[in-house]
Amino acid sequence: MPYRKLYLARIGLWMIFFVNGAVLSSWAPRIPEVKNNLGLTDADLGIALLGIAGGSVPALIMTAKLLRHVKEIYVCVASAIVFSTALPLIPLTGDLIGLTAVLLLLGAASGALDVAMNTAGISLQAASGRPVLSGLHGGYSLGVLAGAGGGTVATYVGASVSTHFMITAALLVMMALVSTPTLLLFTPEVNRPPGEVEKNERSDHRLPLLVALLAISCLLIEGLVTDWSALLITRDLGAEPSQGALALTIFSLAMFISRSCGDAILLRFSEKQIIMTSSLLLPVVILTGMAFYTPIAMSFSIALIGLMIGPLFPLAISRAGRSNPEHAASMAAKVSVAGYIAYLAGPPLIGIAAESISLPLSFTLIIMLSALGIGASVRPEKTNSTT
Repeated sequence: MPYRKLYLARIGLWMIFFVNGAVLSSWAPRIPEVKNNLGLTDADLGIALLGIAGGSVPALIMTAKLLRHVKEIYVCVASAIVFSTALPLIPLTGDLIGLTAVLLLLGAASGALDVAMNTAGISLQAASGRPVLSGLHGGYSLGVLAGAGGGTVATYVGASVSTHFMITAALLVMMALVSTPTLLLFTPEVNRPPGEVEKNERSDHRLPLLVALLAISCLLIEGLVTDWSALLITRDLGAEPSQGALALTIFSLAMFISRSCGDAILLRFSEKQIIMTSSLLLPVVILTGMAFYTPIAMSFSIALIGLMIGPLFPLAISRAGRSNPEHAASMAAKVSVAGYIAYLAGPPLIGIAAESISLPLSFTLIIMLSALGIGASVRPEKTNSTT
């Protein structure tokens, strides 16, 4: 395929990744206002938020099966539009049941989009003959920053939730539609030709254990930092709330930078070198931050953690796709489920542990144990660059 078409398709797919990151991050800053408007208790809100996971995990698996028959580009665009247009439905809900139902829809659209866009990324990377997945995930990270930033600005200027979500949805739908012509320039074949479905149905397409270990380890750290770093800095280290929020923003920015540069780094270093470097430096960084035990030192450590783990989940997706190219969608779904469970389930369990051994200690131990998992994910293999 001509380089120009591949380049344009890459831009279009980057925009889809951006949309995926921007939707839920736009909702996050408005959660307290929606909670108050509906008169929900903390327990009610927890139940509603479980709707996102409840919708997304089944969708991850079902979309992998759908992509045997439908091209991933079409699923990308359709799910991105549904994901965006579901956002303004949130302020229209009047009770817990309505909110949970909308969040189930958002979760399902998110899960479908996650598998479709990563499968398209795997196909685009194979056609390009060079790494592209990390840069695409950089689009997701920038979407997260843009969504969170837009939500913060909307809250600051006093815009209603309905107005904020309507404007956000319109912009994101427009972005998805603009990306469509460039995406259609690249229409990879469905993952398994219809005539070969029965022939290959019994083939082994289990997710390799080491790939799952890498995904779980890096997303456990990401979930830990996202949910607990602001509290660690403000409560345990005595900083102002604004400094805790700033540290989390810097972490997201570091993730965006490292993912955007990840493809270029893969052209110079092997996957094994990148993964092992992160594995070795993560304990050093967190122990240094804890040794100084100041808000500035910890914020700096969190930024470095973002730089080191940013490219790791795209690497896990890439490895999963290479492990069984004929079942790339199934592999993308399974590695997403493994990582997503760690991202969601890890932080609550860490909170329970923090009650017994303190948040700083549990924070440090989880990062060190995850670093061991990241390092262990490459030991028995001879890993090369994705080129």
